[in-house]
Amino acid sequence: MPSTNAPILPALFTERQEFWRPWWWLALAIPLALGLVSFFMVDRVQAPTGLKWLVLVVPAILTMGVFALLRLETHFDKEGISYRLYPMSWRRVTWVEVKSAHVRKYSPLGEYGGWGIRGLSTSNYAYNVAGSYGLQLELHNGDRILLGTQQPEALRQFMVQLRPEQVH
Repeated sequence: MPSTNAPILPALFTERQEFWRPWWWLALAIPLALGLVSFFMVDRVQAPTGLKWLVLVVPAILTMGVFALLRLETHFDKEGISYRLYPMSWRRVTWVEVKSAHVRKYSPLGEYGGWGIRGLSTSNYAYNVAGSYGLQLELHNGDRILLGTQQPEALRQFMVQLRPEQVH
């Protein structure tokens, strides 16, 4: 299992991926607007008029805020890989723990059921926020970790230069 240490050495390769996508504003705004219209037109909730909007607006704003904060950060150095889905804590895998590594195309929905942190109840973890490429790590203890990337070719070249004996 990876440790929870933050990166301590200078990065040789880093990537920061935002979970939030611009079109999500529209995807969240339309249901929110429809909900507000139906909420005020049907008027089934017995609450003071000034508080009705809080029932829909506050959860929507909190949801958008959480998605706006989430990001996947990966930090590769000569000792290993540190990664986290911010604001969670850093996780670290040392190169000694890695049996093999390769950049691959995958199906986030088909293989892991979506995006974010996946596979917590298994030994096949995925950290991804978008796209369909990732660095697949196979550890000596049998665990597998997939770290999503938006730079598959740059990461592949970096891994071949840094760890040719572990890349296949």
